[in-house]
Parts: sequence; C-alpha cells; structure tokens
Amino acid sequence: MSQTPTSIIEACHESSGLEIRADLTAAHAHVWEKLAAPGTWWNGAERLAIAEIVGAALDDSNPVPPWESASAAGHLPGSALLSSELQDAVYRLAVHAGTLTEDWYLKMRDATGITPEQWVEAIEVTISVASVLRFAQLAGIDRPAFPVSIEGEPSRQGQPSRPAKHHWVPVVHLEDKTPELAPFYDGLPAVAPVIRALSSVPAAMDTLATLSSAQYIPTAEMVDLNWSRGTLSRRQIEFVAGRLSAHRECFY
Repeated sequence: MSQTPTSIIEACHESSGLEIRADLTAAHAHVWEKLAAPGTWWNGAERLAIAEIVGAALDDSNPVPPWESASAAGHLPGSALLSSELQDAVYRLAVHAGTLTEDWYLKMRDATGITPEQWVEAIEVTISVASVLRFAQLAGIDRPAFPVSIEGEPSRQGQPSRPAKHHWVPVVHLEDKTPELAPFYDGLPAVAPVIRALSSVPAAMDTLATLSSAQYIPTAEMVDLNWSRGTLSRRQIEFVAGRLSAHRECFY
C-alpha cells in the first residue's frame, strides 16, 4: 500500500527515537499533504518539480555563487516543466535568499514570464520543503520522501492585491480582506509586512501560518512577551530567532 504524505512524515518522525512534538509533526504533515497537490497557480506536477529543485539546492555541497546559473553549471536535475530561468531563481531562493534584491526579482519575473502570484506560490513550496528537509537533517533523521503528484488543475483564484510600500509583489491590504484571508487577518489592528507578504495566495498564507506556529510562535501570541512553549522562554526564543536571521542575512 502506498504511503500518504502524512504517513511519510509520521514514519520519519516516529523512527527517529526523538521526542518530537505532536504539533510539529502535524505541521510538517500538513504542508506535505499540500506539496504535490494542485495549488492556486501551479499544478501538482509543477509544484513537485519546484520541490525537487529545492531539494537539490539544499543537497548541493558546493553551491554555485548567486550570480551564476545553477542549471547551466549542472547543479540541478533539470525539469521539462520549469524554465531554466525559474529553476535558477528557485535555487537562489533556497540557498542564497539573503542576496535577493528588488532589481533581481523584476529581471527574474520578466525572464521567466511568471506572475507575482506564481512567484509567491513558488516561495510557499520552497519554505515547505526547506523547513521539512532541514529539520530532518539537523535532527539526524531520515529525509522524508516527496509525495506523488496529484492530477488536477490549479484553482486560479485571485485576490484583490495591490502594490505596497514594503513589498516587491502586490499584497492584500487589511481593508481588502477576503474570506480566504480572514483566518490570518481577523483580530489584528494592522497586518505586519512580513505576515501579509504572501497574501496574494491565501494557501501560501496557510503554509506560512502553519509552519510559523509550530516552528516559531503563533501569531496570536506575538504580543505576549512572557509566552513560552516549555523549555525556552520567549526571550530565549527571540534570541535564537534573531541569531539565525542574522546568520541567514534576513533583511526583514
């Protein structure tokens, strides 16, 4: 009997011998269920092709510099579903995120011909794969296999996105909230730029919220400086997060 995306994650976590929190396993299973299924702008096979590029990038023991083409250098498996320009963009997003600039984004967008919403979904796939595979690597457990792609067409459901001062892609402003974004916007007097960055694709917002809640801090708890998930205090959590962000050259 073939494994489901959830059973793939659960088997890897259970075989580790580690006490992995149930909510963390559930979060990784949730994004694995979505990984190779039809999305909003990419179908399941295309999403899986993006995932395979991310996996190859994270495995690259000698990454090419960000200004060089990973596909031309033979560092990628290649895909008939994705242009070489998009493959290079996903590779750079996975291993050189700190080098991205707005000028690079605009040139990449024009070279690939993808829409801002398609790029947002590519980011969603990238963060899903990077989160799950890096956790497995650092925990010393077997890497979970990618799920099998599911046939079907993307929903192509747009959102009332508009340009915003702090973003390269259009986003949905608080006053333009749609029912799909209500779970992520409700109760907030303002939506921080880092939260609404992926708002043009609510399914990507779901992925961000799911992983962030399990791997960092639930959005609703952000204002509580005494919030804790057990062994680390909020201040210790922020210390680790800040150090990691600096190491990764996160410009946020």
